[in-house]
Amino acid sequence: MNTVTEIKEEIVNPSQSISVNPAELKEFKGGNTRRKNDEHAFNELCESIRNVGIIQKPVVRTNSEGELEIVVGHSRVGAAVCVGLERIDVDHKDLTDREAMEMHLCENTVRQDLDFVSQIEASKRWLSFFNGDRESAAKRLMWSVKKLNERLELIHCCDQVLDALDQGKIKAGHALILSILPEKIQIGTLKRVIDEKLTVAELKQRATKVQLPLGSAKFDKTDCNSCKHNSERQVGLFDLGDEQSSTCSFATCYRDKTQAYLSHQKAQLEEKYGKVLFVSESSPADRRDVDVTTVGEQQFTSGCTQCSKRIVLLDDRPAHEGNVIENQCIDIDCNDKCVSALVKAKKENAKKAQNKKPISQTENKANTVKPHNTSTVPVEQAEPVACQPSNVVIESHKKELVEFARKELKSNELFRLSLAVACVKSAHSELRGFNKVAEIAVELASTKTKAEIMEELSKSITDFILTSNGADNANAFQFYELAFKGIDGLADKAVEEWQPTKDNISSYTIEGLKQLCSSSGLDKHVDEVAEGGFKAIYSGKKSDFVKSILSTKFNWHKFAPPALLNLIKR
Repeated sequence: MNTVTEIKEEIVNPSQSISVNPAELKEFKGGNTRRKNDEHAFNELCESIRNVGIIQKPVVRTNSEGELEIVVGHSRVGAAVCVGLERIDVDHKDLTDREAMEMHLCENTVRQDLDFVSQIEASKRWLSFFNGDRESAAKRLMWSVKKLNERLELIHCCDQVLDALDQGKIKAGHALILSILPEKIQIGTLKRVIDEKLTVAELKQRATKVQLPLGSAKFDKTDCNSCKHNSERQVGLFDLGDEQSSTCSFATCYRDKTQAYLSHQKAQLEEKYGKVLFVSESSPADRRDVDVTTVGEQQFTSGCTQCSKRIVLLDDRPAHEGNVIENQCIDIDCNDKCVSALVKAKKENAKKAQNKKPISQTENKANTVKPHNTSTVPVEQAEPVACQPSNVVIESHKKELVEFARKELKSNELFRLSLAVACVKSAHSELRGFNKVAEIAVELASTKTKAEIMEELSKSITDFILTSNGADNANAFQFYELAFKGIDGLADKAVEEWQPTKDNISSYTIEGLKQLCSSSGLDKHVDEVAEGGFKAIYSGKKSDFVKSILSTKFNWHKFAPPALLNLIKR
């Protein structure tokens, strides 16, 4: 769901016109993306609605609490309330959270009259909507990627700086320089810029002397010990426990070291978790917290832990760099369904527990009734299906299955004969290159004996199985996928013979490998050999974890990764 082509067109969703009290409509829970409202334009809108009513109906939906929520038309609804309208007509649409967010963003940000500051906010919101995909965000805004990147340079500006830019008190150049500073320093420096009417060049010169805190810096500060830009230049200062008082006056170097640190941290986190987004690339409205308490233990451990939509956030805001936020789901619609499923399961579980409560007996005996056991009953949930493995994992397993199918089918006589018949039948369509087939057939018939032709047929079939990308130029997996689903025993044999190799498990993240080990029982097997052994093998680098898995003697019989099973299930 991170490309433009995959986004649904909400405008074709069935809608129903209904009459509502505008004062009872709730604000969009994704937040109104308009940063400000033009007071003059709003007054004109009120006057228009007072005279002729609302021409274009606002769009609403029913939210998860059962309330009507404004998706499009906040200003129209606000104006209707302002002029005292008790009823207005609105279009009610059945929209998921993501569909509603896209419609809301389109209404408020994909327009020609956006001021510069609103463009900055729009670039951030669309980048978040497409989960860090800048090309898709730019395309949705009908901008170039260059224009998007220029606006994103300013996303670390605090609200006061953006307000000053919006009001014309400073220029974009001022804002760009201020954006690399911690918020507290941004605010203090902004006041000086305005009071002293500093030019961009003058601010740039002063920025080189800004004192940035070394104590909170996350990068390696070894080189800073003897640097002339360090306020405390004594060698070995940071070993004396006084680093909180040290500052750096070389902002460019400070920023470069910070960016290098963040890049290194992101690479390490990607190896462990998979997709990592910077905080600047993700809005809270486009993600959800996900763990065992929100979706249940079974869904989380069997589905979410291996899902490519479960990501990690790395904080890149000035003075907050390096902080990590785990377990964030960027498929908000799927998350909402999983949360609802858990709530439903808990209610059903409570109902079952209530029905099982024993009735106290008061017949002829003065026996004391034993108290009912009120211990927590495990929540029963349906088998989890909400999991989308990463494309890297899926493609790795597709390659593995193609190699297995080729090995098994090259000597399967029934399949070979069936393939020969299929190839001959396919020649009857002019789209299949009938003339070329005829040319080959005539040449063989006129130059070869029957035995030679049979040998040629056998060789051609073998070559097709081992090297062809499949019929109709489809990829090899699409061709053999049909074989797995149609030939008895082929899929079962693939599962029975599955063994981990460097090629087929290296595509997993560390968290994904941990889940494979848990599902197969390898984790318990390792801990039985040595207490705490499993934690020891996954705590290091992924490459070492993979080596440990491959070197462990373990019976993998009848186990295969869920991502592979999904590819060959009937």
